[in-house]
Amino acid sequence: MNASGINVDFDTQRFNRVLDAYLKYSGRSFTNEVNKRSFNIALKAVGKTPKVTNQKIKRDMMRAAKIQPSNSKRGKRAPVAAILTNYYRGKKGKKGMWGEPMKTAVATAIAHRQKGRGFMAAAWLGTASDIGPYIKPPRSVRGNRKKFQIGQPKGEGRPERRVGALKPFARGVHGSKESGNIPGARQGLRMAFNMETRDMLTYLRRKIPKDWHTTKKTNAVQSLAIRKL
Repeated sequence: MNASGINVDFDTQRFNRVLDAYLKYSGRSFTNEVNKRSFNIALKAVGKTPKVTNQKIKRDMMRAAKIQPSNSKRGKRAPVAAILTNYYRGKKGKKGMWGEPMKTAVATAIAHRQKGRGFMAAAWLGTASDIGPYIKPPRSVRGNRKKFQIGQPKGEGRPERRVGALKPFARGVHGSKESGNIPGARQGLRMAFNMETRDMLTYLRRKIPKDWHTTKKTNAVQSLAIRKL
């Protein structure tokens, strides 16, 4: 199973080992369980990926920066939001703005950035949306939409569609190509994997002692094996 298209900096092999043991002892559908775990990981990554605060966005956008080019040795300075506004207007062949119109444009730019403050988190919603319909019973992310989601869910999920696959495979891709370079995005995904791993381990520790009618020595060996997962 591969639940991420970004370059993660942590080991997913442990998760796969625990998942293999979980499938063996739970007797559940391999295909459905892999899709369900992938769906869960995507949604948990949404909740665990840090969001930028509105205050930080406003502070960064209002930070003064040099306007280039400038005839002054010290250089003229303007808020980053104003510089970006005129930069994108220039790319469209439009004239720059100043005065009151620029103040309005800056306020609009800041509000737009603030609305998308949780993009790195919400970009996992597309993965969940694509995989959810292939779980029994089907699941939707509609109730999990966040106020910082702009437009349609970003990201892509590739569920396992084969019935009875012995080696099921699901894949999720984050909606931003830069996610692999964002510590918060990696952190959210890592925590999501760890949460799903702990959930399966809790089941195994509860299930195995009840189902294995063997000697205490054998049970001790199996308990040690679980701890090593």
